[in-house]
Amino acid sequence: MLSDVVVERDGDDVLSVSWSSPDGVAVDVCVGSAPTPAEHLHVATSTDGVVRLPAVTGRAYVSLRPVDGDTTLVVAERRVPFVGITNFRDLGGYPTSDGGTTRWGRVYRADALHKLTGADVEALGGLGVRTVFDLRGDLERDEFPDPVPSQHVPIVGRPPGAELPAPTPDMVEADGERLLRDIYVGVLEHSAANIATVLRCMSTPDTLPVVFHCHGGKDRTGVVASVLLLAVGVDRETVLDDYEATRRYRRPEHQGDSLANLLAAGVPAEAAAGVLGTPRWAMAAAVDALDDVYGGVHRYLTAVAGLEPSELRALQDCLVEPGRRSTGVTPSRCA
Repeated sequence: MLSDVVVERDGDDVLSVSWSSPDGVAVDVCVGSAPTPAEHLHVATSTDGVVRLPAVTGRAYVSLRPVDGDTTLVVAERRVPFVGITNFRDLGGYPTSDGGTTRWGRVYRADALHKLTGADVEALGGLGVRTVFDLRGDLERDEFPDPVPSQHVPIVGRPPGAELPAPTPDMVEADGERLLRDIYVGVLEHSAANIATVLRCMSTPDTLPVVFHCHGGKDRTGVVASVLLLAVGVDRETVLDDYEATRRYRRPEHQGDSLANLLAAGVPAEAAAGVLGTPRWAMAAAVDALDDVYGGVHRYLTAVAGLEPSELRALQDCLVEPGRRSTGVTPSRCA
């Protein structure tokens, strides 16, 4: 009955919750600091499909329940707000092919953690994160180390020692996007074992919640996120939507250092814009390669990356909330 649910902060003071439902359906809205409806407090009942609430400090989870219904939907802010970084996102809440949804608060994708402020590091601890994977290369990691303990699992899109093609003055935006496509498809070939390392960790409950990150949280992080979501049953278009979401949170004003590095390497400005973008077709090429080259994401992960079928099943168990209907009524009116 409820669909297209979005939870976002409007500045620092307002939490906006919107959804689609049949006309006139009254919905109870409850808020809490954990993804457990029974712990949420009722804050509003609305037939308008939108409520605006005072923003809470820290992570906000919202549960929605039609007044005359028996199903509760738990959602959260996709982007977790920090001061120093802008692209830290929860991979929860995505529907899966078996009728479930990916669990909130289990896996986060992020941009460069070295930019976290002291207060941000404290807030990261408040998320209960147990494992951090740094997907960057040795030089990046040495120059800008993470401010929290992390495991180094480099993700690369080309063979060891291979150099990227030298940029030329006539390169345009489309050339930059093609470079991304080649990197994404190359990651599947050259980083399969390391992708498996990250996913294997997520199949063990006592290592969760997990954060994985690179520099911008878009390319290396984007390929790992895509493989992960496909592996647990999220559909292709939703996976590509998740990839494109970076453009909402890591805008040009946040990419000055990346742009400067590309220009210093001789990449023309127009081509650099392509590299810094999120062209849906480029990640779609990697998703297609999983099917066309490797025979599907599960075969890729087992036959190429080295995951055991039992580890894939455990990954699903850890990260997917089965479809369920709530029973009974609690004081929160949303459980």
